[in-house]
Amino acid sequence: MNSPFPLKQVVSVLAFATLGALAGSALAQTADYRRGYDQGYRDAMEASREQRGPSEHARGRMIVLDAKYGLRGDVCDALHSVQQIVGMRRHADVRANNDLCGDPASGRIKRLTIVYRCGDGPEQRAAGAEGTLVSMGCR
Repeated sequence: MNSPFPLKQVVSVLAFATLGALAGSALAQTADYRRGYDQGYRDAMEASREQRGPSEHARGRMIVLDAKYGLRGDVCDALHSVQQIVGMRRHADVRANNDLCGDPASGRIKRLTIVYRCGDGPEQRAAGAEGTLVSMGCR
């Protein structure tokens, strides 16, 4: 049976398509890698400060008081998930998505609202739409 496309050409096209898909995936991962790298750097700097002893800087950590994810009356409690992400950091980015506490408003764009404070400071709010990064930080 004669094929209009020789096997060598078909294999070449498939190999090229696979490399293109891998390159696109690598570019998408670059931004996430950078955010993770930056967060790791901030965590390491905070840990080195703690080893030197308590200071005003160490007392200013974020304390997450409340976190809700959803839309109007259809919300879920994302407090535990956000607290785990923030940990003992002074700066954190939280991606607003269904991984936090489920999908309380299926098919609709939801919003993450976080209430936190820095040490004994006043309450602060951070919010963002589904799919965005919600940034929080203490000085």
